[in-house]
Amino acid sequence: MTTTRKIFVFFATLFVLAVTTASAAFAHHSTAIYDSENPVELTGTVVEWKFTNPHCFIVFEVTAADGSKVKWSVEGGNTSGLFRRGWTPMTLKAGDEIMVTVRPLRSGSPGGNYSNPRWADGRVIDPKAAG
Repeated sequence: MTTTRKIFVFFATLFVLAVTTASAAFAHHSTAIYDSENPVELTGTVVEWKFTNPHCFIVFEVTAADGSKVKWSVEGGNTSGLFRRGWTPMTLKAGDEIMVTVRPLRSGSPGGNYSNPRWADGRVIDPKAAG
């Protein structure tokens, strides 16, 4: 193989690696696991607030219709987006009573994607307004 051909193959390989690696960086998971057509409103007690990347999670205990306690784990936004809106690792703490709208998991497991977080009395959880 000639030197010119070797250089061409090297740069062509480098280009392909750069393009495939860059596209992976912009990839994101699908929301198909959530039932967006049938959201539910849940009220419960925070067990854990996971202010982590790539998404934050609220683990909270909900009292079911039969009186049993069910632990839900719901996914929200990323830390940088929530931080810009005033959220921190201290925004929620164990024992807080909250309400959220949840797009539940299609599998039926107690989990999903949350939105519209509110205190149990209905006030929107808005950290920027608190300070």
